[in-house]
Amino acid sequence: MPSRHIPIVLCRNCALYNTALILGLESQEKKPLDQVVIRNHPIEKGQPLFHAGDPVRHLYLVHSGSCISYQGNQSRQVRGFHLPGEVVGIEDLGEKRHSHTACALEDGSLCQLDLSRLEKALDQEDLIKVQRYLLHAAARHARQLQQERLLTGLPNAEQRIAAFLYNLGQRFQEHGFPALSYRLPMSREEIASYLGLAPETVIRMLKRLASRELVRVRTRQVEILDPEALEALLS
Repeated sequence: MPSRHIPIVLCRNCALYNTALILGLESQEKKPLDQVVIRNHPIEKGQPLFHAGDPVRHLYLVHSGSCISYQGNQSRQVRGFHLPGEVVGIEDLGEKRHSHTACALEDGSLCQLDLSRLEKALDQEDLIKVQRYLLHAAARHARQLQQERLLTGLPNAEQRIAAFLYNLGQRFQEHGFPALSYRLPMSREEIASYLGLAPETVIRMLKRLASRELVRVRTRQVEILDPEALEALLS
């Protein structure tokens, strides 16, 4: 069971909600979804969803907990984090094999969409609707990735950390959670890998932002005290 401190996304706030509606998730009479989706499947911390080179067969909706994607095995380069309500693997939609590895950052649960069964489970009209929505979701995710990649291009470490915290809050808010108070699911080392910084630098910058009363960080709990000032810091 996921900890009560780990947010659980409501179905209406998840990134695949429109797909769920098309497939009949909200209907007790229409059952094609049961052939395509495993709902609220438990997953343990560190459990892989897929590895680089695996065939692209599923999309994973984070229901509770969070996930991480990375390149490499021994020396992992973090590519991104996936919060409740977000989809893991959608960046490889249309490809034959995954370009990276993804695993659970903490205990939680997933909804698993089996792409290989869509054509068998749906009629042509519903299949076209789902494919169209998934392409839209993939494009939206690509824009999010592009925006996040800009974080590593900011001129100094303080701006990178400020942008990371601010952006994380906006992503939580998009799926129905508070933007100004949230729990960091990732470690300082993982943040450092993602932003291209040293772990010691991440710790020092968090303390600096706290000393300026822009944020309050207690272990993994974050409170954004002055969002306007934090956003202004980025420009």
